[in-house]
Amino acid sequence: DSVIYQWNGSVFAVIQNILTHGAWDWEWFSVDGTSTYLAVANFYDSSGNNYDIDSVIYQWNGAAFVVFQTIPTH
Repeated sequence: DSVIYQWNGSVFAVIQNILTHGAWDWEWFSVDGTSTYLAVANFYDSSGNNYDIDSVIYQWNGAAFVVFQTIPTH
């Protein structure tokens, strides 16, 4: 799992835990300034032997990031 933190004015506070699998990269982006997304590039499954795994794009719903789309990562 990976942890998402948010600056609250004095410290970084945990806002969400996200299931990841060997997360390799994270990218935040916005579409038309109205929707916020977080893309997570997963690298391998929990066994560490399977690299045929999906990466995930999450969308911010105002309270948390929720799964928006999965993308095969080979």
